[in-house]
Amino acid sequence: MNMRDAIQNKALLLVDDEPNVISSLIRELRHEGYNIFSAQSGITGLKVLKEEDIGVVLSDYMMPEMDGVTFLESVKQNKPDVVRILLTAHGTLKNAMEAINRSKIFGYLTKPWSVEALKGTIASAFEYCNLVEENKRLLKLTNEQNRQLKFINENLENLVHERTLQLEEAVREGVVMLAKAAEAKDDDTGMHVHRIRYLTRLICKGLGLSSEETERISFFSIMHDVGKIHIPDSILTKQDLLTTAEWTIMYTHSVAGENILGNKSFYRTAREIARSHHERWDGNGYPDGLNGDSIPLAARIVTVADVFDALTHDRPYKRGWPVEEAIAEMKSLSGKLFDTEILKVFLKIVETDNFNLELKPDNLANYLNSIQKESPNDSRT
Repeated sequence: MNMRDAIQNKALLLVDDEPNVISSLIRELRHEGYNIFSAQSGITGLKVLKEEDIGVVLSDYMMPEMDGVTFLESVKQNKPDVVRILLTAHGTLKNAMEAINRSKIFGYLTKPWSVEALKGTIASAFEYCNLVEENKRLLKLTNEQNRQLKFINENLENLVHERTLQLEEAVREGVVMLAKAAEAKDDDTGMHVHRIRYLTRLICKGLGLSSEETERISFFSIMHDVGKIHIPDSILTKQDLLTTAEWTIMYTHSVAGENILGNKSFYRTAREIARSHHERWDGNGYPDGLNGDSIPLAARIVTVADVFDALTHDRPYKRGWPVEEAIAEMKSLSGKLFDTEILKVFLKIVETDNFNLELKPDNLANYLNSIQKESPNDSRT
């Protein structure tokens, strides 16, 4: 179960002074998957709201003691996130305007109601209710990550200048923490970022890059999908094909990742990777449509590592491929998706006898332990 499913609210409160009306509503809605509560007065309804986590309330207009508009206005004041719908036999424009102005209702239904309108309005209300809750959760998560990143950025210049062990530990922990927070949204094991780092390191060495550049690129490779913090879980964990609208949202994660990483020179390589790891050698990638050597080297390297790992491991929408099939697919994309020379280096690495063994979790753990004291130094401006 993903985090969005875990917060789905299905609690519906029906308020009407006529028991037969409540019975009819329950009969119409009993197969819709709602947890239905009922009350025969506004006062009783307010008590239910205090005791239960109600997502949507449907209230009659004409009731003794407290009419529906007054009741919904009180709901708005005490539980503003509860979605409010008015049901009445007095379907005049005046009633509707009063309800909208005083209690900011979500919907307005008249008696006798249409079954389709009843079900559709309530379903839309719950969709809105849960969307608001999901946005609040994502905002809270984003604010927390921004707070953590702000702390790192505010303290980074002095700490870098001092070159202390405390800086190295703080930066590494912050980067890994942020990378894992993003990855946790669509990778329960948390091992994807470690495999990417490992594969990126091998490719950098195969390309003959300096030790410093190898460590910088491989370390910051774990930040490639940090922008997924801004992507709803419903898209990241969707098992079916994404819609055009969902893909439009998904495409934003590369630029979002770059923005999260601020403008400090220390994070330049991380920003290049986050923004450009979905560019293609032939220019048909995103977000900028870069091609060839105009794509930053670090991003070209991480693209190879990321695609290989994505193909060979399970995702919500597919099973992992055998290494042989993944390699065949990647060869077919040489010069299209991938930098031909980088892919050649990677294929040579894959052909080593112990390649699959080195990717096992225990061996990855040993690798991580062996480099835990290493720290990148991206001094470029």
